[in-house]
Amino acid sequence: MYNFIHTYDDMPMWKDTAEGMETVEIDVSNLCVTTLPLVEYAVKDDYSLNIRFVFPEGRDLERKYPLIIHVKGSGWEEQNLDNSIGNFEPYVRAGYGCAIIQYRPAHVARYPAQVLDLKTAARYILAHADEYPIDVNNIFLSGDSSGGHTAIMAFLTWNEPVLDNEDEEDELPKLRGLIDYYGVTNVKKLAFTETGLSQKDNEGLLPLVFGEQSEEEYAQGNFACYAQLLEQLPPVIILHGNKDRLVSLDQSIELYNTLKERGTDCRFVLVNGGDHGRFSFWQKPVTDKVIEFLKENTL
Repeated sequence: MYNFIHTYDDMPMWKDTAEGMETVEIDVSNLCVTTLPLVEYAVKDDYSLNIRFVFPEGRDLERKYPLIIHVKGSGWEEQNLDNSIGNFEPYVRAGYGCAIIQYRPAHVARYPAQVLDLKTAARYILAHADEYPIDVNNIFLSGDSSGGHTAIMAFLTWNEPVLDNEDEEDELPKLRGLIDYYGVTNVKKLAFTETGLSQKDNEGLLPLVFGEQSEEEYAQGNFACYAQLLEQLPPVIILHGNKDRLVSLDQSIELYNTLKERGTDCRFVLVNGGDHGRFSFWQKPVTDKVIEFLKENTL
């Protein structure tokens, strides 16, 4: 935008003063938060699919940042990419960009369309990385609730010819880890588990997500179908509350135990008193755990 004749570092300080002028000291390494306009990464079934990028910005305008590709939960329905951008501020100020991606809602395309969309978005991000301050060597996958389910299923089948778009042959970016916020790991089990929802609401999940399909096709919504597919998985952090009214805690425990048994570096953070997202997961004790995980696994 501007053609500066000085860098920030070699710019001399102004010496002017004014009577009564106050001085405050600043941290010149501080990062602020920049939100970019929506970017359309694909159109499928006449449905526009978008990415909302949120990046750190500091005095080094050429710096590249690790990226969290996040899938917002929505009960497999319409997503709002903007209604919780502020929740990602701690991660952005810690030096991580976020790409919040949109999938087709279940009434437009049934599962596994959401997983396919995530992989399409990841390929778009890799192909256009030079247009953004993205460090392609440090990409993390993330998701909450139904978005967690999408992220988990994609993570377990990453760069394998399973749950992928037949017309997309380009490799997906290498992942440094997965952040799973109270993700669904078994849709059928969720539909028949007593939670804070009525049984009618729970049972309505299967036709919503899958349509009228067979038991074998329902099984494709269970992470266990893919848990042994990849020889080695990047590290995982799972976060779940013990007062979750939508997704029972045992869904995350089963994922955690399975990953530990197969030797994956996996952490489980129980949010004591935590409900299903909302105010529970964007407090400093929780975000500090995620930032710690990110820092440990960033090159």
